[in-house]
Amino acid sequence: MKGRITRNKNFLLLCTGVTASELGGAFGTFTNSVLVYELTGSKLALGTMWLFYYVPSILFQLISGPLIDRWSRKWIMVISQWTRGFIFLLPLIVLELGTLETWHIYTVQIVISFITPLYVPANQALIPTIVSKEQLPAANAVLDGMTRMMLFMAPILGGIVIQTIGTQSTLLLVSSLLLCSGLLLVSLREERITLSIRKSWFGQLKEGIGYFFNMRVIVCLAVFLSFVQFGVGVTMVINLPYITDLLGGDYQDYGYFMAGFPFGYILGSLLIGKLQRFSRRYLMLGSLVIGGFTYIALGVAHSIPLAITIEVAAGVVMAIFSIHNLSICQQTIPNDMMGKIMSVRLAIIKLAMLLGILTGGAVSELWGIRPLYLSIGSIIVLVSLGGMAIPYFSLIDKPTAQRL
Repeated sequence: MKGRITRNKNFLLLCTGVTASELGGAFGTFTNSVLVYELTGSKLALGTMWLFYYVPSILFQLISGPLIDRWSRKWIMVISQWTRGFIFLLPLIVLELGTLETWHIYTVQIVISFITPLYVPANQALIPTIVSKEQLPAANAVLDGMTRMMLFMAPILGGIVIQTIGTQSTLLLVSSLLLCSGLLLVSLREERITLSIRKSWFGQLKEGIGYFFNMRVIVCLAVFLSFVQFGVGVTMVINLPYITDLLGGDYQDYGYFMAGFPFGYILGSLLIGKLQRFSRRYLMLGSLVIGGFTYIALGVAHSIPLAITIEVAAGVVMAIFSIHNLSICQQTIPNDMMGKIMSVRLAIIKLAMLLGILTGGAVSELWGIRPLYLSIGSIIVLVSLGGMAIPYFSLIDKPTAQRL
């Protein structure tokens, strides 16, 4: 199956463009975090950086859905990439001038916050139009595997570049990769979906929200994913001080640590095809249980190599959950409503991450980093075990959407 997918020219263009995008975005995120922490030395400032991304992103995510279903999904992605590429020139220029301030980084985050709500669901909605439904799990595994490979490489390379050359070179690479990603996507041949009924923007928005909350399996999966994304939001704030302050590492060690999760995700994506015979419910929620225990393990780890190993394990299990999660959504949502429904789903997920960022920025100053890891892990384990034990959640094993 994967062989047929990789001979699909449109899929290869999409995969290459998205891969370049993920590498550039990961470099950009890594560099922005380092710059803010160098300028301020504050975990709260790191949290504020992500607030400037997530607050506008959540607000725009809901209203962007109808636009994705009306406009060319390919050109949404192309223009998004070019905009991201140019905005990363701002911190590069002010760094060269020696006048960099935190508000420059915050400005970059705000611009990206209005782009991502268009780019991500457009990408997810485009995939089912270039591969068959039966190929979606394999296509998502290939895409996730390749993009996670870039996320694996970015922190390592970013840490080395920043440690030895400086942030200017990293920012220039970020801009170049994003601009090249847009150029690659231009050549992709898009199959447009013609809408038979033209509703108003508000009518489409209302329809998408209503349809989302009437799909039981999609709602359930979004709830479980929200608990995970809450934890991700917290760690976005505390991972850097965890490595540099608590475990005594440098930026290169931080890069290795951040590369652990995507490396594990690559390994997990390779396991997807070998786990088809298992119950999807127990496979996905069992993976989340293990994922929760990796947070707990980080809370008690005292060495950087052990922390990296734990992150690799976390990546493996999250790949199993996330790839199945996305494939279920793509297989059950009508393509002409994909943008609207995916936008609602992403808005809920981002809201959970925003709550995590707020928690990580404020509570870490009061409790410390280790108690936060322990608390997050315990919550994810308990919620996931509940999903495995309560019969209602057997609907995850159903191949079609369950309506409320």
